[in-house]
Amino acid sequence: MEVLLLAVIGLPVGLVLDALVVRLAVRAEDRGEAEDEDVPAPEPGLGHSEAGSLVLEAAPARHVWLRRLLITSATILLFALAGARYGDIAHLPIVTAYLSVLIVCAGTDMLSFRVPNVVTYPAIVAALAIGIAMPDANALEVLAGGLLAGGVLLLPSLLTGGIGMGMGDVKLATFVGLSLGFSNVVPAMLVMALLGGAVAVLLLVTGLRKRGEPIPYAPFISAGGIVALLSQGSAFALVG
Repeated sequence: MEVLLLAVIGLPVGLVLDALVVRLAVRAEDRGEAEDEDVPAPEPGLGHSEAGSLVLEAAPARHVWLRRLLITSATILLFALAGARYGDIAHLPIVTAYLSVLIVCAGTDMLSFRVPNVVTYPAIVAALAIGIAMPDANALEVLAGGLLAGGVLLLPSLLTGGIGMGMGDVKLATFVGLSLGFSNVVPAMLVMALLGGAVAVLLLVTGLRKRGEPIPYAPFISAGGIVALLSQGSAFALVG
């Protein structure tokens, strides 16, 4: 019953997430708002619409529908899997909210190399508060998970000056660590590293990315978090 219910809920939520991804992927100054995202500067000669994986303003209609289909389908599938994996229905609103954060951050980074603070900051605060408040969570495990995941990505971000690995990625990884807890974040980081490395090699070999060009890393952080969240559990509830 939970699986079907979550799948139905996933349809409208997926459409909302798609609209949110597009809005957040556009630079804040182009929306007439203050800039609040941590992103590497685009290469000289590239407009902001060309700096990401897809061109927002000039995208053909078929690309718009493909993006919408992918985000909505992913939301439906992940919500249904959450319904199948988590036995306590009271946990599902939190788990689906975590999944939504990961979907949005992966989408914005793929579109325009943006991991928006307006999503990651509230997500970090919420995951920390939930990890402290939930009866089956261990606050020390939650904090250790956030420190481990965020700390591992912080070093390359500092060493490269935010080129390739930005502070937005660090904040997203911190959220993943807090939401999973120390024990569950280790498998997530393994998936993140293996998948990110494999895709980077593939992009370089095929010529889709040249050496030194940025590759959006939030999708790999999100993928690791999603795999662990659905296979291992969260900081407050195990699955399986």
